[in-house]
Amino acid sequence: MSPPWKVTFSSDFYLASGTITVDLPARKVLIIHDLTSKTYYLPRGRKDWSEPLEVTAIRETYEEAGCTATLFPVPLSTRCTPPSSTSTHNPQLQKARFDPSGDVLLPNTARLTEPIALMQHPQKKNGALAIVLWYVAIGDSTLPLAKKTQMSDEQFEALWVLRRGPG
Repeated sequence: MSPPWKVTFSSDFYLASGTITVDLPARKVLIIHDLTSKTYYLPRGRKDWSEPLEVTAIRETYEEAGCTATLFPVPLSTRCTPPSSTSTHNPQLQKARFDPSGDVLLPNTARLTEPIALMQHPQKKNGALAIVLWYVAIGDSTLPLAKKTQMSDEQFEALWVLRRGPG
């Protein structure tokens, strides 16, 4: 029987991150329209060497959309290890509640700037596995988006779209 895990070496994958950028007062979400492929998506991109993934997410949001965003702490469940016991004076840790196993932070007990989702997909051009971590960020849809922040081969249009639905 083979083990339940698979090892993938660094030459076969890359790490990336992106944001779900919202303007809460305006109830808008920032999206990217790729004018070449005619597709819409959220801003994301590859991490640079030695760059923290949180920094990648904010940098890529600026580069692809021209939007200055800030990570936004949200209530979420996570399996991340909580701060060490030396941080017991941390108000977030004091409010946190865990499931009976002690392994999962229960939602609505702490606000974190941890990734809220992970996406993985193979790259079409080289077969490398893209692993993308998603963060929530806030931006201001009333501010003009910076121009000429994209790479020379990118043709994107950034759009703030109105969030529809309940609430």
